[in-house]
Amino acid sequence: MKRRLLAGLVAFLFTLRAFAEGLPDLGDSAQADLSPQMERQIGAAIIREIRSDARYVDDPEIEDYLDRIGSRLVAVSATPSQPYHYYVLQDKSINAAATLGGVLYFHTGLFVAAQSESELASVMAHEISHVQQRHMARMLSQQQNLGYMMMASLVLAILASRSSGNAAGATVMAGQAAMASAQLAYSRDFEREADRIGLQALDAAGFDTREMVSFFERLDRATRLFDSGAFAYLRSHPLTTERISDIANRVQQTPYRQVVDSIDFSLVKAKIESLEQVPQDTLLRYSGEPPQRTNAAAIHWYSRARAHLKLNQVADAQADLAALRRIGLESPMIELLDADVARAASANDAAVKTLRAARVRFPQSRALVYGEIDALLAGGHPKEAAASAMDQLRFDLADDRIYSRLAKANAALGKRLAQHRAQAEVYYLHGAIDSAIEQLSLGLRARDGDQYEKAAAEARLAEFQDRRRELERDRRR
Repeated sequence: MKRRLLAGLVAFLFTLRAFAEGLPDLGDSAQADLSPQMERQIGAAIIREIRSDARYVDDPEIEDYLDRIGSRLVAVSATPSQPYHYYVLQDKSINAAATLGGVLYFHTGLFVAAQSESELASVMAHEISHVQQRHMARMLSQQQNLGYMMMASLVLAILASRSSGNAAGATVMAGQAAMASAQLAYSRDFEREADRIGLQALDAAGFDTREMVSFFERLDRATRLFDSGAFAYLRSHPLTTERISDIANRVQQTPYRQVVDSIDFSLVKAKIESLEQVPQDTLLRYSGEPPQRTNAAAIHWYSRARAHLKLNQVADAQADLAALRRIGLESPMIELLDADVARAASANDAAVKTLRAARVRFPQSRALVYGEIDALLAGGHPKEAAASAMDQLRFDLADDRIYSRLAKANAALGKRLAQHRAQAEVYYLHGAIDSAIEQLSLGLRARDGDQYEKAAAEARLAEFQDRRRELERDRRR
């Protein structure tokens, strides 16, 4: 699979067509032809492709952190009810992008390059502004001859052609997209608008606006010195001296604010940097006495504990955790580390206790929920694990990670219909409709469960079959 699986998609979507005469006024999303429903449908397809990418970093802790920063920025935006989804790809290049349906992704190289939380937040604010103003949707709306289903098919064809060379039709369409993106450039007006609105959100959310200028200036200087392909962000979001000057002038109008990085930023950055290292190298890097600064000392002990866990050196991980605890910092990532160390020592009940207490202090953390269910399963408490998973589904019926854990819990309980029903939802959310139908069929043949469970499974099976017929009709059009 080519390394630029999603970068190619975003480059195509953002540069599909030069702006036609009569483009809606900036910010006037009401005149855009691409409906929000279609945006969400295409966004869901993009999410499935992101999560099937070999570079996808499947780490709920990191996604939790991005969601916390994103929520601060979205809360002060003009569209606070817009849902957003944040993902990370393991790629050393510095890049980030906003796609349809509020789907944003970030390369690990961006975290490594960011020297402060406000720098990272400035990029997020810029990308969130693209979504808020529906820039991509409005660009696609200019394709008068491209029907909605053709548009969705083209998006998926580009993704498929990057991941497999076997689909000839997909390859042809991807080639057409590449030709379009080679000829057209992303609108400078849209970039300036994203700068302006993103800067406002950055300020309103309590971040240091000057960090947006410093980050862009640093990337611009590095790009001028050498162009190794590491600065992909500046290609998809071309900076000019004029743009940087405009940002700087606007920043001068905002009051100075000194912002201290959160411990979560430091720990997430350390965790991402460790992805590129073997545990022995991490331990070598953090050997010796820890730094005096609080966050730096926390990174030291956290990184060592994670490395020792990877090497199954539980006693050493326990010692590192104890040193980290003595610093006295509060973070859901520290609580999850504590639980992981306990589980490595076969103290699953202690891990559950730690995570339940942490969920009271950090109620928005999905990673804590997943960790608690995992600890319950590991400790031989599938009934409690299933109850916890069902409770979580009351808040989000589209959480495939919860359904996956629910399937495991029901399997341990010997509830085959319930197991297959949960697994069917996992497959459905992953876009594997045939596998979802097969799971429900297997569950109904298991002949367990009461009449209500069977009726619910039969109704869901009928929904899946109807959905498959709709997809087949769409493909024939």
